[in-house]
Amino acid sequence: MREQCKTYGRPCLLIVEHGAPPPEQLSPHEDWVRPPIVREDLQARVRQLTDRAVLRAGPVLDPAGICSFKEASVTLSLTQCEMLAPLVARYGQIIYRAELRDILENSGASSSSNALDLHVMRLRRRLQVVGLAVRNVWGRGFVLEPL
Repeated sequence: MREQCKTYGRPCLLIVEHGAPPPEQLSPHEDWVRPPIVREDLQARVRQLTDRAVLRAGPVLDPAGICSFKEASVTLSLTQCEMLAPLVARYGQIIYRAELRDILENSGASSSSNALDLHVMRLRRRLQVVGLAVRNVWGRGFVLEPL
């Protein structure tokens, strides 16, 4: 069962019997307790695991050009998918303007600063419906984050 927790990222609360050593390596989706445990403590642990799972959930961009986040999804153009791919792969981290400009250039679109800003503006509009924002990091690039 523990392997399924690691594989699928499901929250898992492990019950460790008395005398057994505590788990050495836990994923962010795991926690452990020893019985007997008070009901309120158990509920608090479960809530904490659930909250951690929600916070770690990032957007997904599938090969068909559909971006999904939480329970919403939106279809994107090929250029928008190409621009969004590094933002999704490094969710919450800065993607430099030069990297996105190179993506535009390789796709055959204009890669000027104005063209990049226009494509980012269009991408922002599309991502609003799924609760995502492309935030500008002045002088550096962009970050994908929840609204």
